[in-house]
Amino acid sequence: QNGSADVFKISAADVISFNNAYSFPTADGASGQVLKTDGAGALSFGLSAAGLYAQTVVSPTLTNTTTETSIVGTGVGSLSVPANAFVVGDSYHAKIGGVISAQINDEIIIRVKTGSTILASTGTITLEAATALGWECELDFTVAAIGATGSIWTNGNIAYNRNTGSLEGFVFQDVETFDTTIINTLDITAEWGQAKAADEIYSANFVLHKTY
Repeated sequence: QNGSADVFKISAADVISFNNAYSFPTADGASGQVLKTDGAGALSFGLSAAGLYAQTVVSPTLTNTTTETSIVGTGVGSLSVPANAFVVGDSYHAKIGGVISAQINDEIIIRVKTGSTILASTGTITLEAATALGWECELDFTVAAIGATGSIWTNGNIAYNRNTGSLEGFVFQDVETFDTTIINTLDITAEWGQAKAADEIYSANFVLHKTY
C-alpha cells in the first residue's frame, strides 16, 4: 500500500490491479493480440488498430481461365487472425488495385474470402472494353457477431478505367456468416466468366489496416 491507496493488489479471483486504476486479464490473449484498455479500468487482449498487411510484390496475372484464383501478391505483415481473436465491432479497411484488360461484355467476379468461406462478393460484373488500364476495389468490413456462426458486414466499391477514357464503377454491400473460433486468413480472388487470352487482371498494391 501507499498510504490508504492500494498500489498493487491481487484479488481472491487472481485479478491483478494497479493503483485501483486498471486491472489485468487473468488469461493470456491469442497470438498477435495486444493489451488494450476500455478507458474504464479494464484491460483486455485484442487486435492492434494499425497496419496489418502491405503487398510488396505484384500478384500473378490471371488470364485465359475460368478458375477462381487469388490476386493478392506477397508482402509484409499478416492476413491471418488467430482463433477467437475477433471481438464484436472489429472493423477493417482494405484497398487493392492493379491492371485489367477485357473485351466488351466479358464478365468477372471479385470475392473477399477466408479459406472457402465468402465474406463479400461484387457479384458478376459485365465489363466494357479495357486494355491494360487501372482498377481498384475498396472495402470496409465490420465483425457484427462472433462464434461459430459469427457475421461480417461489408461495404465495398470497385472501379476501372475503360478504353473510352471514362471510369466505370459499382458499389456493393454484403452480410455473410463466418466462424471466428478458427483461424481466418483474408484473401481476394478473381474469377473470369470466360477463358480468353485478352482477359487479364493482376494486383499491384493491397493494403489492409484495422480501423476500430
